Amino acid sequence: MLSEGISLQELGRLFIEGFNQRDAESLVRLAAEEIDFRPTSLVGKRTVYRGHDGMRQWVSELANSPVKHEIQIREVKTLDKANFVVLCEVLVEGMFLSPAAMVARVNNQGQIVEAHSYLSDEPLLARLGLVPEPATGGAPDTALT
Repeated sequence: MLSEGISLQELGRLFIEGFNQRDAESLVRLAAEEIDFRPTSLVGKRTVYRGHDGMRQWVSELANSPVKHEIQIREVKTLDKANFVVLCEVLVEGMFLSPAAMVARVNNQGQIVEAHSYLSDEPLLARLGLVPEPATGGAPDTALT
């Protein structure tokens, strides 16, 4: 179980780290038992993975996929006290493939209860109403590289 004191930025960073390492148990520790996770359809079919068993199934499918992609974080933004977005890039063999993002919501215990990933950039997500319009000028909230 995750500590309630962890920041949403750190939670997003840890989730991507667990993904890149294909570490199901690390992801399960970050997730609520009732998590609904909707990854991108880069590999396999588009589906919803529910609960800790669903997260383990997803990681197993990733590990067995012929596509060995990883995520590079560009920025993690807090949207409010329970929601955040990870803005990132999908890399295959170290080469850029697509912009990506994960929009997530946490429960009162600081665990991810819902997450939806997109092969999209922040401006398109904003146009769809999934995240606020990006600020123009100035420094980003939190840059993680």
